[in-house]
Amino acid sequence: MGFCDAAGETSASSGKGGNKRFPQSRDVEDGYAGGGSDAACDTAHSDNARPARDGHVTPATLAQKRNNSNILEAIHATVPPSDGVNGGLVPPRLLDENLAVVGAMLHDIGTYLVLKHDGSDGERLQFDGPNYILHGLRGYDWLIGQGVDESIAQFARNHTGVGLTREQVVAQGLPLPPADYVPMNLEQEVVMVADKYNSKSIPPRFLTAEAYARKARRFGADNERAWLDLVRKYGVPDIPALAKKFDMKLDA
Repeated sequence: MGFCDAAGETSASSGKGGNKRFPQSRDVEDGYAGGGSDAACDTAHSDNARPARDGHVTPATLAQKRNNSNILEAIHATVPPSDGVNGGLVPPRLLDENLAVVGAMLHDIGTYLVLKHDGSDGERLQFDGPNYILHGLRGYDWLIGQGVDESIAQFARNHTGVGLTREQVVAQGLPLPPADYVPMNLEQEVVMVADKYNSKSIPPRFLTAEAYARKARRFGADNERAWLDLVRKYGVPDIPALAKKFDMKLDA
């Protein structure tokens, strides 16, 4: 995985092939963590990928992750700081901003389908922890049932953790149909990454890139490397400023 540099070559994190990673782990906020992917700089195909009906979605590829343990060391910027983001690589194409915004608005709709207690009686809202990992797929199925296009519904299906592969679903015995639940294009990957900077805890809170790296580390070194690779790719947003703007708690 990786954006292309100015010379048209893929970044150092680019590669293909499956990964055996992530011991079984349960997390109410992110479910199980896996490896994200994108076919930005190649046309490698996956038999398990579901293309959108409009042909927009490209097949997913898996990536070999760079071994970095420090957020700053993981970033080798090719673009100057802008819009509150430091670092990042030049994308291979312009993103479909409208698609990403709609996907961002709908990607977590399945969380309403994994509630243990909905708070309607004034008591504290609670998620059904063991089934929280199903929120992406349940949201996807609900959106498809409402007639929403596949290219939008996939934002719900493919955002858990840093991506979840068929291999991990089988190896960990997860309560999901064996399949790849990984971003299929840059727009889906952007939403997946942004999702990691905010937690649905009660009350909700923001997480810095460093805070999520510590969280990812609990699921294994490969999971942390996958996150660091995404940080290198997209840069580090000014999360403390967002927390201050929205008067929310911050995990630094």
